Amino acid sequence: MKTETMLTITSIEALDARVADVVRFKINHTQAVAAKEAETAAVEKRHQARIAKLLEEIAAGEDEIARYCLAHRAELFDEKKSRETTLAVFGFEFTPPRVETASRRLKWADVVTRLLRLPWGKAYLNRPEPKPDKNALLADREKLTMEQQTAAGIQFCQDEQFFLRPKPETAAESSEVTA
Repeated sequence: MKTETMLTITSIEALDARVADVVRFKINHTQAVAAKEAETAAVEKRHQARIAKLLEEIAAGEDEIARYCLAHRAELFDEKKSRETTLAVFGFEFTPPRVETASRRLKWADVVTRLLRLPWGKAYLNRPEPKPDKNALLADREKLTMEQQTAAGIQFCQDEQFFLRPKPETAAESSEVTA
C-alpha cells in the first residue's frame, strides 16, 4: 500500500466516493476475468474434438512405429538406441530412476520400520512423521549397496520407453505452413 504525504481524500463524502470507485473497479475486474474465462472455455471447447482426434492419431501412429522398432530393433538400432531422420529423432530411452519397495507385499510403512532399525537408515527418513525420503535415497543410489537396499526393503528401478520427437526445425517449418 502506498502512503503519500499529501492526502487526496479530504472529507467523509470524498472517502465514500472513493470507496464506491474501488468497489466498482473490483466488480468490473471480476466481470472482465469471468468474460475472459468464458471465452477461453469456448475456444477450448471449439478445438477439443480436433485436438482429441489428433492425440488419438498420434498415439496410434507412435504405437505402430514402436512395435515395428521393437520387432526390428537389432537391425534398426545396432550402434545407437535412437535413429535420426530429416523430421525426427526416435528410439528407446530410460525413464528417470525411481525408488520402489523391494516387493509388492512390502509396504512403505515396512520400509520406514526397517530404516528406523538400521544405523544409517535415519538419514533417509523425512520428519516429523517418518516416511521415506525418496529424493535422498535416489541421490545416494550409487552409494547404497545391494545389501543395504535389501536391508531397507527398497530397489531402484528404471524402465525403457519408446520416444519420437520432432526436430525443432520441423516444428518451426510446420508452424509457418499452418500460420
